[in-house]
Amino acid sequence: MPPSPVSRSVRTPALVTGPVDAPPAGPAGPAGPAEVPAGGRAGLTAGCWVVEGPLDPGTLRVRIAGGGLDVPLTVLGPGSVGTDRAEWGELIREEAAAAEAEPGPARVLLARLGAERSLLVVVTEDALPPAAVMRWLLTDEAPFPAAVGARSEGLSRSAVGPEDGQAGAAERGPSGLPDGGDRASGYARTVRVPAGRAAARLRSAGVPVETSLAVALAVLRVRCGGSPGTGIVVASDAPVAVTPRVAESASGTVALRAGGHALASGVPVHPGFHAALAVAPCGVTEPERAGACTASAVRPPDAVAHHGLLVLLEDDQVRMDYDTGLYEDDAVATFAARLLAVLEQLLDDRPVYGIVGAGAAERAALAEWSRGAEGAVPAVCLHTLVEEHAVRTPDAPAVVCGETELTYRRLDEDANRVARLLRAAGVGPGGLVALLTERAAWSVTAMLGVLKAGAAYVPVEPTYPPERVRRILDDSGAVVLLAGQEPEYAVPVPVLLGDEAAGLPGTPLGVPVAPDDLAYVIYTSGSTGTPKGIGVHHRAIVASTAARAVAGPPPGRDLVLPPLCFDGAAGGMFWALTSGGAVVLPTEQEAHDPMALRKLLESAAVTHVHAVPSHYRIVLQVAGREALARLSMVAVGGEPLGPEIVAEHLRLCPQAPLFNDYGPTECAVWATTHRCGPAEAAGAGIPIGRPVPGYQAYVLDGGLRPVPPGVPGEIWLGGPGVARGYHGRAALTAERFLPDPYRPGGRLYRTGDRGLWGQDGRLRILGRVDHQVKVRGFRIELGEVEAAVRRHPAVSECAVLLRQDGAAEQLVAFVVLGSRVTVPELQRKIAESIPEQMRPHRIAIVPRLPRTPGGKVDALALRTLSVPSQTGTADDRTGIADNRSR
Repeated sequence: MPPSPVSRSVRTPALVTGPVDAPPAGPAGPAGPAEVPAGGRAGLTAGCWVVEGPLDPGTLRVRIAGGGLDVPLTVLGPGSVGTDRAEWGELIREEAAAAEAEPGPARVLLARLGAERSLLVVVTEDALPPAAVMRWLLTDEAPFPAAVGARSEGLSRSAVGPEDGQAGAAERGPSGLPDGGDRASGYARTVRVPAGRAAARLRSAGVPVETSLAVALAVLRVRCGGSPGTGIVVASDAPVAVTPRVAESASGTVALRAGGHALASGVPVHPGFHAALAVAPCGVTEPERAGACTASAVRPPDAVAHHGLLVLLEDDQVRMDYDTGLYEDDAVATFAARLLAVLEQLLDDRPVYGIVGAGAAERAALAEWSRGAEGAVPAVCLHTLVEEHAVRTPDAPAVVCGETELTYRRLDEDANRVARLLRAAGVGPGGLVALLTERAAWSVTAMLGVLKAGAAYVPVEPTYPPERVRRILDDSGAVVLLAGQEPEYAVPVPVLLGDEAAGLPGTPLGVPVAPDDLAYVIYTSGSTGTPKGIGVHHRAIVASTAARAVAGPPPGRDLVLPPLCFDGAAGGMFWALTSGGAVVLPTEQEAHDPMALRKLLESAAVTHVHAVPSHYRIVLQVAGREALARLSMVAVGGEPLGPEIVAEHLRLCPQAPLFNDYGPTECAVWATTHRCGPAEAAGAGIPIGRPVPGYQAYVLDGGLRPVPPGVPGEIWLGGPGVARGYHGRAALTAERFLPDPYRPGGRLYRTGDRGLWGQDGRLRILGRVDHQVKVRGFRIELGEVEAAVRRHPAVSECAVLLRQDGAAEQLVAFVVLGSRVTVPELQRKIAESIPEQMRPHRIAIVPRLPRTPGGKVDALALRTLSVPSQTGTADDRTGIADNRSR
């Protein structure tokens, strides 16, 4: 039965903090709420009893009138109210609505259920306990009860929470409670979940049931992303706020006993205190004698919300009463199932650190979602797979770049010549060869030649500053530098030029190479500013390449747009070369000149594309209809994919599946993928999907426990594609690459990316674990701010950074616009999805975002980009800096 459509002024349930974490400084006495927020009145509290005994309505009216009290009494005769407790809940809601419309200290409803059996409902203002009014009504000569003191010395202002029911989801989100709305309604809905065997075990656990519930809730909230040490109210006639201290090292029974001690030292709160989370003793209470009658307290379902979420054990069910304005039915039912799972683990005496916060059905789903399809991966080396096609289809095109086209025979023979050149220079198995990877067919030949020599290549972008090149050479310990032409700067190792191999024999050397030998070492930016090398062995890149089959048939001609020093290039390049297709490499001009790229797309008969999203956007903008119609598959990755790109792709080339790939270099190019459709084009949020064949993807908390669906955690990746580690950095390797606790003998890589599993079983990335910043006391995820800015259709790209501006730190959004938009329109769109504290202080409009050679946003360049100071505004948040002319 839906709540009555009456507007109520209620107080938002508060997270209990502060003095609850420690004994109060003053003497423990009855505690009340903080002052009523300005502009609102205190919430309402309701009680309900079944009264046995003679109860005359006339006597009650006389009693109320004799005291000169403004306590309305409603009497319903026999037969007007049945025994259905859901109907009783509706009566309570109606009385609460009437009390809101006609304020007063109390309001009473008496419904006759039989000759000497009645239903009594009492609604009071928060400071007046309903039970005290019930006793006054039923007891002769008793004085009208006094309200509990309107101010508490035992609770700080922080325990009261936001004023006037206006706590937003941003404030409630980190609490670990279910998702839902952001404004308390004052009305309750009831969810019951069968407790099964746990119900009997709870009652025989040796501690009060409400204690077990409080401990389980404390564990669950931490497992769901909440902070430890947040209090829980134990709702009774003498309610207290407790903070169960649950040590991760404790066993389940020890944790439950510790919860009993916490309950005994709880801080009193007044009966009307509205908590975000509360537990109650078992649903059945002992009857209370009041005058000539006996009153038995009952909790009808779907009544009024005394707390944001109230949890109790009722018969053999876990019951949750929740505020309909704060939570949703499905989310509460899921939360209840998780709570039962935690209770079972505590009762099984499992160590707390081993308790998972997901329900049984969720754990089964996570196990399925986290693992890609099993498949056999050949135990061969990467170059061996290419050699097979040189034998099978020697005259088929293998590499196309500019005016050069190499067949598989020519590619294989030239690679053998490079291998001989390297062997003559002293390069042997296990050695490293630095390679200046210009966009040229020769670069692919050189890579394969290094592998044939038994060595591993270290790709170096030719446009890198000389100092960075020298740093990579020093750190890698490369034996030589292999280049197409002599570098213009000095390097600390011998230089071999590719044309020196021209006269050497093109026959195989037969150097033994094993799948566990290194294939390449790619250097990426380090958090300390020093590049770090990631060593990928043959087994990893072969497994990664084999998993490409999930995207459909192998490529005919694969356009690989990323620079060859970027591991994203390896995905498309080696998929084509190990399956008999051709790699299409753009020249430097074609990569950066849209019109030249258009001609390439028309002439090269491209069937597949691998690119970062921003580069693929250019493809969609410049490619002709015929070129787009030839596409069979497109894969993008390396940066967030925007819905506008998906929409444009589906409009222009719907026949080609578009995949959003995800995976760091440490996992050999990729680990998960998602095929995009109309939902992603509509801006529903683009997942990174499921693990590709052979891979595993987990979302874990700090204790390496799986987090429930919908709860953020850190993404960990496993499988045969996991790299060997960081070259020459054993400590960093040990920190980031750990044994897989879920697959004996496996290894996991800690990505540092925050993500969560959606209810649809798709993995979503939220940003970096270290991408959180703190502004004015608020923790802010920069990725979430960027997503809010991108929601405006005129915004094509966005990057948000925290920058120092004098003594203050400010959020600056760097925005690339695709169409005109006014400042107020952009600000209004941002304000629709994020709270004020998350909105950028400044918005800098730039013609393009600076990018690294690998195609990613160059954060260092943005940090040093000049942003004009704002003047003439009361708040810099309302200003906008236009850098388009710079």
